Amino acid sequence: MGDRAGLQPEADEKLGQERIVTLVIIGGGLTGTSMLCQFVRQAHAFLKLRQGTPASVHVHVVEKQDFFGPGFPHSHQNAMPFHLINMCARDMSILAADPEDFERWVNLHINDMDSRFPGILDNGASPDRDCHHYPRPVMGEYLKTRFSQAVNEAKRIGIRVHLHPGCEAIDVSESGEDRVRVTVLNLGSHERRVHHADRVLLATGHWFYQRQRDGYFPSPWPPDLLQENIPGGSDVAIIGTSLSAIDAVLTLTADGDFRQSHSGELLYQPSLNPRRLFLYSRKALLPTVRGRTGPYRNQFMVRDKIQALIHEKGWLRLEELFDLLNRDLQNAYGRPFPWREVTNPQGTTKELLETHIHDARHGDGPDGDIVWQTLLQQTFPMVRDIYLALAPAERMRLDGEFNTLFFVHAAPMPIRNAEKLLALMNAGMVTVRKQIGETPFRRDELSFSFTFQDANGEAMEATHPYVVDARGQSPSYATNHQTLAVNLLRSGTVEIEPRDRNIQALEDERSKPSRGRPPLVRNERGGLWIDPRTHRVRRTRADEGIEVSERITAVGAMTRGQIIDASMAHGSAVSTDVVAREWVDYVFS
Repeated sequence: MGDRAGLQPEADEKLGQERIVTLVIIGGGLTGTSMLCQFVRQAHAFLKLRQGTPASVHVHVVEKQDFFGPGFPHSHQNAMPFHLINMCARDMSILAADPEDFERWVNLHINDMDSRFPGILDNGASPDRDCHHYPRPVMGEYLKTRFSQAVNEAKRIGIRVHLHPGCEAIDVSESGEDRVRVTVLNLGSHERRVHHADRVLLATGHWFYQRQRDGYFPSPWPPDLLQENIPGGSDVAIIGTSLSAIDAVLTLTADGDFRQSHSGELLYQPSLNPRRLFLYSRKALLPTVRGRTGPYRNQFMVRDKIQALIHEKGWLRLEELFDLLNRDLQNAYGRPFPWREVTNPQGTTKELLETHIHDARHGDGPDGDIVWQTLLQQTFPMVRDIYLALAPAERMRLDGEFNTLFFVHAAPMPIRNAEKLLALMNAGMVTVRKQIGETPFRRDELSFSFTFQDANGEAMEATHPYVVDARGQSPSYATNHQTLAVNLLRSGTVEIEPRDRNIQALEDERSKPSRGRPPLVRNERGGLWIDPRTHRVRRTRADEGIEVSERITAVGAMTRGQIIDASMAHGSAVSTDVVAREWVDYVFS
C-alpha cells in the first residue's frame, strides 16, 4: 500500500517553487476509509479537467491498529461471523455518490465470502429480498479492499499516502502559523513525532471505558474477552436491551446450537454448562424487527412540507412532525393509528417479540409489508436535516423523552437475530427485566445487585457475579478518556457542545459587549462541538465569542449530539463527502 514511515518532525513548506499540502486523517476505520476514498475520487475527477497536479499532496493516515479499513465494529477482533450488520446492505456504502457500492462489492465476491462465512448466501430468512444482513466481518473485508484501492489510486494520480499503523495521535493544536500541530506516538517504540498539517480530520470512531474490573465488562467488545472470562454456568447481567445487548447475547450463547424444527420454528440447544443471561433496561423494550417495505409513498412527511414549516416558523417542533407522520400513518392504514400501542405496549417482552416477528414475516398491511416501516424508511434521507432544524429545547426533549422509543423503531433488528433471541427465551437462557432505581446496579465484594419490576409490578432484587455494559456508545465526548480527547478538551482545541444549540442566537449573544453576557452552559451529555454543515470544530474565543476552525474537522460518533446519524455508515459517508470536497477545493485552488 502506501508509505509506512514515521511522521517527520517538520514538514518542508517548499520544494523549489512547488506548493506542498499536508493532510492528516486521524483514524483508519470506516470513517477514515470513507474520507480517503472520497477525497481521492474527487481529486481524480478534478484532475481529469486539467493537466498535472498543482501541488505536492501528502495524506497521512494515523491508526492505532496494525491494519486499515475495518475499524472498531467490523474488525475480526470485535466481530464474529454470527454478528450481523443491523442495517440493510444497501445502506452500508462508504461512498455518498454511490450508495450501492457495498452491495455490488459483496455480489462480486460472494463465493469467496461464502467460503469464509458459511451461510452468507442464505438470505431466505429476510422478509425483504432487497435487504441483506451480512456478517460484520464481510463489511470489514470491503473496507480493507476499498482502503487499499484508494491508496493505489492516489499514487496513480500523484498523491502520496503515508500510512502510520500502530500509532496514536495524542495531541492536535492549531499554531499561529496557519498550520495544525499533530503529535503522534508510536505504540511499539514509544517514539513521538510532530507533524505540521494544513488540514486534519478527527475520525477516531467509538470509545469505551477500557478498564475491566473483576466481573464487570465495560462493553461487549471484544467478544472473545467475554467468552474467555465469563465461565459456563454463570448468571450474567447485561445492561441494555438494544442492538449491542443482542450482540452480547449471541456472543455468550455461541457455545450452544440453533436448529430448525420440522415445523420451521428455530430452536436452541444449550451446551452442557450454559450461561444464563438477564437483560436490564428501564423500559425493557427490545428493538423491533425489520420487515418488508411496501408501495405506499408519503404524502405529508415529505421534504417540501417540512421545509415549509421551517420557512414559516424558523424551527421545527416535535408536535408538528408527529402530526405529519400521524396523517401519513392514518392515510396509509385507512384508520387511526394506535399510538398507545407504540408508546405503552402491553404484554411481556417475549409476547411483543413474537408479535414483531409475525409482523416482519407477514406484514401489518394489505401488501404484506410493515406500513410504519415503509413510512419511516422514506424519512431517513431527511433525518439529519430534521434533527438540526428542531428547536433547541425540542432536540433535547427528543434526546431525553423519546430517544429509546425512536431508536427501537428506527433501528430494527434483522429477523434472524430476532428468531435466535426468541429461541433463547424459549430455552430459558435469556430473560428481560425492567430495571428500576437511580443507578443500574450496586456492588459488593462478590456480586452486583439489580432492582427490577416483576410481572406483578413488585420491586425485586437479583444478584449476578458478572455484568456486561451493553448500552452502546455514550453521547458524551467528555466520557472519552483516550489521550487525544483529553488533550483536545484540556487545551480548548475542541469543546463540548453548549446546552442551548441555537447557534445563531449564541452568535448574536456573543457579539454583544462581554460585560453582563451570560456564561455559555455546556451540555454534560453533549458531543464534540462542530458546525454541522461543514464539520469544522467550533469553540469559544478568549473574549467568549465563537470561532470556527478552518483546518480541523470532526466526523463520527463524537459528533452524535448534533449529527443524529453520525454512527451509521451512510451518515459517515455523507459527512466525509462534505469534508473531502472542502479539502479538494483547498488543495487545488
